[in-house]
Amino acid sequence: MKTVKNRRHAFGLCSSRPTYGKGIQVSLPARLFGVLMMLAALSLASCSSDDGDYDSANLYGTWQKVDDVGVVSEGYVEYTFSSNGSCDIHVYDVFAGDTTLHRGYMLKDDRQLIIFEPMFGGTPELQTWNVKKLGRSTMSWEMADHPGIIYNFTRTAHQR
Repeated sequence: MKTVKNRRHAFGLCSSRPTYGKGIQVSLPARLFGVLMMLAALSLASCSSDDGDYDSANLYGTWQKVDDVGVVSEGYVEYTFSSNGSCDIHVYDVFAGDTTLHRGYMLKDDRQLIIFEPMFGGTPELQTWNVKKLGRSTMSWEMADHPGIIYNFTRTAHQR
């Protein structure tokens, strides 16, 4: 019975041929295993849990509210977010016409979007939303005070 003096030989990771100063010669299965492990590590490192689902930089620009399936709308609502913290809400209604509201906003690190009416000396009106998705072309919010009320948006224009 042959005894194995080196553990690398026992697991078949090295060839049994002498190397004569060339270093360790690694067998083909060991090389393939190493390459597969490196590819797996790289693929796991490049993935994120959001996978493009949320990027706060995508907020800037104009977003149009999308109605739920089966809902017929006689107008539209657009939100335009600027990098200076201002938000213009443009509402068009077939019967009432155009209205634009000027608001401020804050997007917090915990994905909470607060839209407020700037007031001097009074208590501002606040709308608080939990941002569920903020991609390049779609966005979804859920009302913080009333879970289940969700607004969906599609991008209509990027901010320049």
